[in-house]
Amino acid sequence: MSNRFRSIAAAAFLAAALAGCSAVGLQSPQVAFYDLGLADAVAVPAALAPVRVDVVAPSWLGSSAMQYRLAWKQPDRRRNYVESRWVAPPADMLAQSLGRALRAGDDGGNGAASRCRLRLELDEFIQVFETEQRNHVRLVVRAQLLPPRGVLPLAAHEFSRDDAAGTPDAEGGVAAARAAVRGLTADLAGWLGALDRRTAQGLNRAGSCLPA
Repeated sequence: MSNRFRSIAAAAFLAAALAGCSAVGLQSPQVAFYDLGLADAVAVPAALAPVRVDVVAPSWLGSSAMQYRLAWKQPDRRRNYVESRWVAPPADMLAQSLGRALRAGDDGGNGAASRCRLRLELDEFIQVFETEQRNHVRLVVRAQLLPPRGVLPLAAHEFSRDDAAGTPDAEGGVAAARAAVRGLTADLAGWLGALDRRTAQGLNRAGSCLPA
């Protein structure tokens, strides 16, 4: 057996041994998956409880990565946690949570085809570290109340939240994100309720979202 053949065989054996060690004793840590939970139902005027909540997001928020920013070090850079991820893109989780909570005033399906839709544009959803220990979750959305048919909004408003995290890690960010979503739910419900009172005879009584 030539020296060259012995060298190749030894290299192959070493590579196989290292692969075995990697598979058995040096396994990569498992990724932890988190969700936003289900926001509690809130009081919304029955006629203004949206028949559907749609949430759209820019491409950089289109994955399940949990993003954070070190404002004290490199404020222009977005980073991802390696061992923690969302179970779905933020827009999907937000639509599911808000859709459930804001249909609390559902009329049982009566007139659902004539109820308004709520469209949210998710502009920001990220954990921001002001220092190595102090951080918060920033959530920014632009809301549009759309008529049953058509694309021209009946009302629009921007909502922004900065909810503090209790710990400087992914789990702290998840807890703060859930708090931000609960707060956003209450903010949206208050906005819809104010629209019902503020508009001439109320959006529902004027027939914009539900026939009189």
